[in-house]
Amino acid sequence: MHKLSLKFSLMATTLALAALLAAVWLADLDREHDSRAMLLPDQVMTLFPDPKPLAAFALTDDQHRVFDLARLKGKWTFLFFGFTHCPDICPTTLAVLARVRDNIARHAPGAEDIQFVFVSVDPNRDTASKLRQYVKYFGADFLGVTGDHAHIGNLAGQLGAEYQVAIAPGMESYPVYHSAAVYLVDPRARYHARFTSPDDAVAISRRFKVVRELEAGSAT
Repeated sequence: MHKLSLKFSLMATTLALAALLAAVWLADLDREHDSRAMLLPDQVMTLFPDPKPLAAFALTDDQHRVFDLARLKGKWTFLFFGFTHCPDICPTTLAVLARVRDNIARHAPGAEDIQFVFVSVDPNRDTASKLRQYVKYFGADFLGVTGDHAHIGNLAGQLGAEYQVAIAPGMESYPVYHSAAVYLVDPRARYHARFTSPDDAVAISRRFKVVRELEAGSAT
């Protein structure tokens, strides 16, 4: 009976949060489109009603500095897992995130508390210098990080970011499979939301605006 009650309580909390998110988002769209907005099923973002605190991890950024849990605190972080030899998903997604960054900078105060982090799951080929060159193409403030597979797997596992490096001895060219989602970590280093196969910078920017406003409201 207790488990059933807890289940319904969690369900009610989730529905209430979804309704609040929808209401704020719709109001925001109304202001922007002269009350002609339509509320559609959201397929861009999954928002977690109870954000998950991340556990300790340790990677290295493209400046050879430690990138750990402390580097997530105090900032909203958009995390994307991929590799520099990626022919399509990675450059497309990073280009979208670059537009997201520009949208946020134009329309929202406090853009300095946001960071965009590209996590390479292919440390065998993605050195610090190669990562730095790659991410800076999309944004001077974009950050590339990597590490050994145990440490990458630690962070990826906490976010549910699946990947597989199909490397074999002697192979210089090999396939890498990875999640296409972007993971949003809040300034308290909690896994807050996920953007699935992001391809719409405007939609992501709007939803992030709502998420940040909701979080600011809950903190007061």
